[in-house]
Amino acid sequence: FETVAKQYSEDPSVQKNGGNLGYFSAFAMVYPFENAAYQTNVGEISQPFRTQFGYHIVKVNAVRDSKGEVEVAHIMIKNDKKDSLQAKTKIYELFAKLNQGMDFELLARQQSEDRSSAVNGGKLAKFNATRMIKSFADVAFSLKNENDISTPFQTRYGWHIVKLIKKYPIGDFNSVKDELTQKIEKSKRYKLAGTSIVKRLIKEYHITKNTELLQSYFNNDTAVISKNSATAIFSINGVTTALGELIKYGRQRPNKSTKDIFTDFFETKVLAYYKDNLEKTDPSFAFTLQEYKDGLLLFDLLQDKVWKRAEQDTLGLKAFFTKNQDKYFWKKRGDVIIASCTRKDKALLVKKYLEEGKEIDEIKKLVNDGPIIHVLFTRRVVEENHDKLPKGFVFDTVGVSDVIDDGNGFTIVKTFQIMPPQPMLLSEAKGNVINDYQDYLDKQWIRELRQQYPVKVKKKVLKKLIKQNQQ
Repeated sequence: FETVAKQYSEDPSVQKNGGNLGYFSAFAMVYPFENAAYQTNVGEISQPFRTQFGYHIVKVNAVRDSKGEVEVAHIMIKNDKKDSLQAKTKIYELFAKLNQGMDFELLARQQSEDRSSAVNGGKLAKFNATRMIKSFADVAFSLKNENDISTPFQTRYGWHIVKLIKKYPIGDFNSVKDELTQKIEKSKRYKLAGTSIVKRLIKEYHITKNTELLQSYFNNDTAVISKNSATAIFSINGVTTALGELIKYGRQRPNKSTKDIFTDFFETKVLAYYKDNLEKTDPSFAFTLQEYKDGLLLFDLLQDKVWKRAEQDTLGLKAFFTKNQDKYFWKKRGDVIIASCTRKDKALLVKKYLEEGKEIDEIKKLVNDGPIIHVLFTRRVVEENHDKLPKGFVFDTVGVSDVIDDGNGFTIVKTFQIMPPQPMLLSEAKGNVINDYQDYLDKQWIRELRQQYPVKVKKKVLKKLIKQNQQ
């Protein structure tokens, strides 16, 4: 097969791959190609078939279960054409740092040469085995447990270290149904599904056609057509469609035959009738539609009674805040600069410069080596136990802290001011206060409704229903 493919195939890639396309799954190829591949047994060759690209013959070499999808982060050092050892040496230096306990995300941000993923800590969008180059995908899927890290390996793009974030095995049908539906609707196979539905509906509906007028249309009998623009050409369950509509539809498709135009138009009308009458013919759709209408009504009521009121009732909001002041309290806070470093020697330099009173931008220029970032800064007012602070850090004095090794790097905190626990102002707590006030108004409204419209539960009937459902 490979010999014939190389000699006769017009696929430009055949000289490199011998016609071998590797593994692929549904939706990766055009539908006729996918169909032929899935319907041909392993080791066998398909009959010739046609797609929009030409004629094909497919040989199925192997079939395997899908591996699902995987989400990983990576650190990449690009291949150096002039010095092939430089990239390898660099990636193994980074691998050693990871083995010493350095944080993968931080190292990726600072050192990875894939800058598009480096800003996200090396994270890549989840992918399946066919959407990534094989050498990379093989390593990614070989990792067993979350947070496992690969040894360095090379692809045509460079040297990589991969960290497994999460595996996404193929779910059961119900869990992937919506995703599959969306893919089908975007593909050409959707038209085939639509044609299948139309055939079923034609059998169910009472349809009549004006065969004489239709024949005149097919024959392009302009004399008859011009006199019968308002005449019904067909009806669906008593709903008529005039010839004029068909003519207007056909003018927008000048390159199609009259028979193809009529077929498309007729199927469109059948589907339109089906959609327009779904509420009458499909109880589950009618129920869903009513739920949707009820949901919109409830949304409008909540907007009026709860959400907008909580934002616009400034006096009520202020009174609620005053009554519940003890809920809105600042813990002990500090106005700080937090510096995070990858290396201790750089951290000691940062500590020295902070003690000297140097500005953040100046320190960055002194510590970072060009594009390689060794220090990241955060300047803000934070509460104790804030996630940016080293674990267990407390505000006990102003000034510059010692270099703190937190296991993921080195941190220095410069404290300018310490603020004791104190009540929040309404402006500081407004977001939380509005949320709490909305919750209060919602519960108050429900209580009022229950008083106005008492609910009486018929316990005997309820028990009977429960018993029936348990059988």
